[in-house]
Amino acid sequence: MRAAAPHRLMKASPLGLPLLALALWCAWPTATASHPAAGVDLKAYRRGRALVEAFECNRCHDGTGLADVPRAKHCVRCHQDIFAGRFEAPEDALARWRGNITHLTRVPSLTALDARMRRDWLRDFLLEPHDLRPGMEATMPRLALTPSQARAVAAYFIPPTPPEPTPDGDVARGLRLLNTRGCGTCHRFSGAPLTASPLPTPLDAAALKRGMALAPDLGVTRERFRPAALVRWLRDPVGVKPDTAMPPIPLTEAEAIDVATAILKAPRAPEPPPPMPPRLPVLERRVTYDEVSAAVFRKVCWHCHSEPEYANGDGGPGNTGGFGFAGRGLNLASYTAASMGLKDAHGQRRSLFTPRSEEDPTPYLIAVLRARQAEERGRPVPGLRGMPLGLPALSPEAIQLIESWIAQGRPR
Repeated sequence: MRAAAPHRLMKASPLGLPLLALALWCAWPTATASHPAAGVDLKAYRRGRALVEAFECNRCHDGTGLADVPRAKHCVRCHQDIFAGRFEAPEDALARWRGNITHLTRVPSLTALDARMRRDWLRDFLLEPHDLRPGMEATMPRLALTPSQARAVAAYFIPPTPPEPTPDGDVARGLRLLNTRGCGTCHRFSGAPLTASPLPTPLDAAALKRGMALAPDLGVTRERFRPAALVRWLRDPVGVKPDTAMPPIPLTEAEAIDVATAILKAPRAPEPPPPMPPRLPVLERRVTYDEVSAAVFRKVCWHCHSEPEYANGDGGPGNTGGFGFAGRGLNLASYTAASMGLKDAHGQRRSLFTPRSEEDPTPYLIAVLRARQAEERGRPVPGLRGMPLGLPALSPEAIQLIESWIAQGRPR
């Protein structure tokens, strides 16, 4: 790939970056090998690998078994290089970008999935992604995967494994160990008692921050982890997954069995999803495109809906295509481009601002923004993919701003 000139890189997005397209938050860590394990169905493996390539998992994740993509197309490494000072740009530009970057500075590696995860869980997660890590704002986006494709991707990452017995330790002792060993410092255990307590061994601030961001909610571990693998993981996380951010916590074999038993069997109180945020009334004051663009389009939407010439023809997955999505031609880089709308499934142009349907007068753009709020609450809207893809839903106030601008006739 030809390197872009510095001035082109600085025009690439609201951050001045070359189209940092949205994260493909594919699952949890997993061991992906470039070569299949013995006994694996080669046809299924090859189909899964082709799908991992087609959905561009390596634009966000390490450990896919695919070659690295250029930094200009990597959604996370580019951010990391900016914070580390490795990105070639003037220091004042780097400082400005660092102040704007809030998402996609780290994602889980897909290394060693086969050593820990359940294949069926990964298949289901790819079809219905949900928040695994409370410390991260971004989540795995809802990709256009069919059930058959999800099965193939899961088969690529995780070969068949025989059933494993569930550890039979002491739940009460395991819960005490979770609290006394500082697990609550990084982890949440939804529906179960877990408190933040000091870690038994000191960690530097950077390691702690990294671990907290990647730490999953232990409440979903019983669906994700294979039982015997969980005991091994608790005793030697680095031995299972060398690039893990989880710090070693000294546990004997018996203690690891108790902790694993608590994670897998402790009673959990149901946690109802939070209510949908309110849909605020339109503002009476005048709202212009410039205000909407500065507050939302350039800050969030440009990552997937940008001007192709800014990044060597790549306008993001929502414009020129990517991550398995066909190009829909939606460009939010200017008033004129936004007014052109997007292509529907038949290649016909449709406006972002007209009602979603005859039965629903909600402008299409507002409908997909509200759909993202519903997705975060485990209630996907049939026929709509919530936006922004994989990033936190917009606040009610941000959606109110856009809806007010639309209601006022979209003044410049």
